[in-house]
Amino acid sequence: MARRRVVKYWFVAGVKDNIPLCVQLFNAAQESIRVVSTPIPWNEHEKKVLTAILSGDPPDVVNLVTPVPKWAARKALVALDPAITRDHFDTTRFFPSLWQEMSYRGRTYALPAYTGSYALFYNRRLLREAGLDPDRPPANWQEIQDYSRRLTRRENGRIVRMGFIPQYGTIETPLIIAFEQGARFIDPAGTRVQLTAPEVVSALQWERDFFDLYTVEEVSAFMGGFGYGNQQGFIAEKVALFINDNSFIDQIARYHPELDYGVAMIPAWGEGPSASSAGSWWLAIPRGAKNREDAWTFMKFVVSRETQLAESMSRDETLFPVNRFAANDSDFLGMHRYMAIFSRQMEQTRSKSIVPLVHDIFWREFSLARERSLRGVMSPEQALGQAERTIQAFLDRALEYDRYVDARMETTEF
Repeated sequence: MARRRVVKYWFVAGVKDNIPLCVQLFNAAQESIRVVSTPIPWNEHEKKVLTAILSGDPPDVVNLVTPVPKWAARKALVALDPAITRDHFDTTRFFPSLWQEMSYRGRTYALPAYTGSYALFYNRRLLREAGLDPDRPPANWQEIQDYSRRLTRRENGRIVRMGFIPQYGTIETPLIIAFEQGARFIDPAGTRVQLTAPEVVSALQWERDFFDLYTVEEVSAFMGGFGYGNQQGFIAEKVALFINDNSFIDQIARYHPELDYGVAMIPAWGEGPSASSAGSWWLAIPRGAKNREDAWTFMKFVVSRETQLAESMSRDETLFPVNRFAANDSDFLGMHRYMAIFSRQMEQTRSKSIVPLVHDIFWREFSLARERSLRGVMSPEQALGQAERTIQAFLDRALEYDRYVDARMETTEF
């Protein structure tokens, strides 16, 4: 038997660092290529990958989550467009917002690998007790406010239950509301931050108005009693309406299997369409990789319908497939009665990578603007204006460095 060609695959490890299922499946499916996987810790992944590239001995494939443009701007990745064109690779298999994240300056540098889809979880029992129809969850943000007022309970003046909490969870409520109003946050050229656009100001104002009946301090004190597992706010039935991703279904099944709940599309702004936010783990070939052809073969295998379906259906806490055909496969949808809602919501997502060259700065400043607005330190427009100026200053420097690198280094094509 001929010796297999080796593909070195580095992936960021979480709690588990065993051999990924996609690697096991690929190695078992053929006898020409053997993928050797190496887990790298999250807190050191950027340094390790860049050091390997600079040393001239990088892995053949990496699986990362930080924005693709940050890596592409450093000329750290191989542009995949020649291979995509040559192989007639169907890019429509990916959810649109995820595919858009893979490009920088008109070139494609990565393939989406895994994501998570968000939806609205609602407690049917609590809706029923509040005199609300358990089969009709709130459809828009005005109804979220109305339902929350009816669902909130106090004892001796203290909050003991809330309908909805805008800042509880892993998705940013004002971001979704701004997306639903058509906010873009940055100009089409990617050079001017637009955080003070009316749609973004309106979104922060909605969040601020939400607290007309509560103070931020008392809500924070209420949230201080939350924990993990069966002490999580929604699972403990202290919060009736909660936005989370598809893996939350598994948490409910583990910690409160008798919970009477439903899942619905994320509330819309007025009569407009629902929107969500998502990002993806992605696969790319680092500059200097020795075995690009076999790396590309492995990458195509990972994002195929069959592999995405097998991985998504086998995970203990399911990541959502980036492949639309896998996400709408009857076997995948049959995993849970609400999975079709998550698949439908993925078609209406926008990327969380809003200003990718200064991704961390954007989220730091946006979070600070929310906090200043909520606590009344500044008006929403003032808070966003301050954040906009800071983000723009960092973006200007990042763009200047990008131009410097671009003038001195060629993009590596497949």
